[in-house]
Amino acid sequence: MDRREMTIFTTVMRLGSVTAAATALGMAQPSVSKSIALMEHRLGFRLFERVRGRLMPTAEAALVLEEAMRIEEELSRFDRYLNDVRHLRTGQLRVAATPALALNLLPPVARAMRRELPDYGLALDMHLNHEIPGLVERGQYDVGLAVIPTADEREGLSVIRRGRIVCVLPATHPLAGQSGQSGVQWEQMDPAELIYITTDARLVMLLAAGIPDFLHRRQSATETNRYSIAIHLVRQGMGITLVDEFTMIGADREGLAVRPFEPELGVSLVMALGGRRIARKAVERFIASIHAMLDA
Repeated sequence: MDRREMTIFTTVMRLGSVTAAATALGMAQPSVSKSIALMEHRLGFRLFERVRGRLMPTAEAALVLEEAMRIEEELSRFDRYLNDVRHLRTGQLRVAATPALALNLLPPVARAMRRELPDYGLALDMHLNHEIPGLVERGQYDVGLAVIPTADEREGLSVIRRGRIVCVLPATHPLAGQSGQSGVQWEQMDPAELIYITTDARLVMLLAAGIPDFLHRRQSATETNRYSIAIHLVRQGMGITLVDEFTMIGADREGLAVRPFEPELGVSLVMALGGRRIARKAVERFIASIHAMLDA
């Protein structure tokens, strides 16, 4: 009994006559009768007895009806599920990102994705840079966004965009409005002003490789393990800081100036993808939203 035959059988059983079933199914009455006869022939037992021109269900038909209705409901549920998958109304994309990216880049990306996929779930969490690839590998997240030195790019991490380290200064700082130079150089900066960020050892070593005596900071230096704190300290006139340029995407720049740092120190915004089966279209929309945000 295939699905079409099951529908004919259950409709006849529910409505009590071939005529009513044919009308409900939009079929000719002889076609319904022929389908029932073919079913009975293949099954090897009678589903209906012909009594004075009417079909009367047999005991076997009553048993078959119970199971057929259960299967029909399951198939109907499966059809609804397929439709939800088709229109991305089921599932959830789990994303882990660094605190700076989670606070600045992800909210507008999530807003753009929500406009296109309003019924698809999103879970957005923040974790430290070096933790993110491992969290994705262990299946806790589907997508991970991190910033690493460009020299540390490796297989398994997709490069979304390459960038550089930038200098964030108060808008009124003497170096903020300098012209005629491509960027702020270490020799121009007062080390006493520098707010050190200790979040990721790889980025610290990147800075140390390009800046003489970077690791020999003063005892009176200001340190923090959060980019957002460092930037707020700069806004308060507490000094200047060095961050990757992706940290500033979507950030409030009021009262701040952002200039390239020289020598150029390359960083990459990378993405790790997990092995859990998720809707490819959802991942594609998420990545497209990131690119749109970066381009803007």
